[in-house]
Amino acid sequence: MTVLVYGLGRSGLAVCRLLQKQGHTVLAYDAKPKEAELIELKTLGAHFIESLATAKAEICIAAPGVPYDHADLLALRKDNIETIGEVEWVYRSIDATILGVTGTAGKTTITRWLADTLALAGLPAKAGGNIDPALAAVAQTGDILVTELSSFQLERCPSLKPKIAIVSNLSADHIDRHGNLETYFAAKQNIIKNQTHDDVFIYNSDDPVLCAWAKNSQAKTLSFSTQQKADAYLDHDQLVLHNQILMPVNTLKQTGHHQIANALAVALAAKHMGLTNELITKSLQNFDGVEGRYTVIKTIKGITFIEDSIATRTISVKAALEATPKPIIWIGGGVDKGATFEELETLVKDKVSLFLGIGQDGAQFAKRLAGFTQTDCTSLKDGRSALEWACLKGLNHLKTHHQEQGTILLAPLAASFDQFKDYKDRAKIFRQVVEGLTVNHG
Repeated sequence: MTVLVYGLGRSGLAVCRLLQKQGHTVLAYDAKPKEAELIELKTLGAHFIESLATAKAEICIAAPGVPYDHADLLALRKDNIETIGEVEWVYRSIDATILGVTGTAGKTTITRWLADTLALAGLPAKAGGNIDPALAAVAQTGDILVTELSSFQLERCPSLKPKIAIVSNLSADHIDRHGNLETYFAAKQNIIKNQTHDDVFIYNSDDPVLCAWAKNSQAKTLSFSTQQKADAYLDHDQLVLHNQILMPVNTLKQTGHHQIANALAVALAAKHMGLTNELITKSLQNFDGVEGRYTVIKTIKGITFIEDSIATRTISVKAALEATPKPIIWIGGGVDKGATFEELETLVKDKVSLFLGIGQDGAQFAKRLAGFTQTDCTSLKDGRSALEWACLKGLNHLKTHHQEQGTILLAPLAASFDQFKDYKDRAKIFRQVVEGLTVNHG
């Protein structure tokens, strides 16, 4: 079969490698290919094409970064060339078990945690998808593929049917790409649309949209909750799984209600995959978390620095604020992805002593939060300088108003590409800035 791979990068190159191993003829296109990518394509025996007019392919695998309604993809479909994504291709071409994980927040943690849990039990589980590595890079026959699925990936998975589908929660995100909340939710819902009674849908019953999905699902449904009884739930200080006490919540290394919810989702999936309560408990207690997520970096005297650079959505920032002791100096800003502040109002009024805005939309965020708390912002365009300004400003505020006690939290509520390479780069530089601070606060 002749396959066109549209868009290179991590996902596209992984697909090219897989297609080459499978014996297909590979055509590749990218509007701005990197030299290293072109060299690898040549090594693989793939054919880079400079114009889609020369693309005589039977199917197109489009990278998730390419909008599904991109003019080129629309033109290909008009020419009866089906356009799908990497995950869909893996599902169609490799005999493996896919456990899909999606949601607005928490999906990376659940994916890693579940893969680790299944591997601890001796199962051939691998994590991939919207995280590193790409799914095509690790998928093999007989594997259990714990797959993180973004809305961008799900919108190009027409036949995907996960054995287990886990949805952590839903809130506004990627409105700039999808146009509105309904379209974004519809893309997410693709994770369960092909499931039947042989499959399982695990959902957060504290989310009313997901409860509605569960009522209409053809799959077996299992719920988790931190607020009410469910198939897995939080009962005071205990995690309960199918009406049996699993473990005390304080034995988890992860903190915050959002991490408890993640643990409950993992427990349900692991139990359905045949693991004992003892093995599930051991894995939940041993998990160290995912790098780049809510992490205490350093404490200087009585002031703690927490990095949560991946918190680019309201739901993630809300979880970070809930988990952080007050008084909080909140550093946020970057490129606005459609942030909302109304549901943060009570938390901000109660816990945030000062909001510090950085990046392209930091001043706009500060203006919108001015009714809830004290705010300040900087026009510094250099990301490192902006973070240095924010840390020193926060230290001085806590010294002046809170006897040098409190927390400085980086939870941007915005994308990073105005000042940094990506959220990982933002996290790295924040950590470097914090490590560079002196005991005397500069």
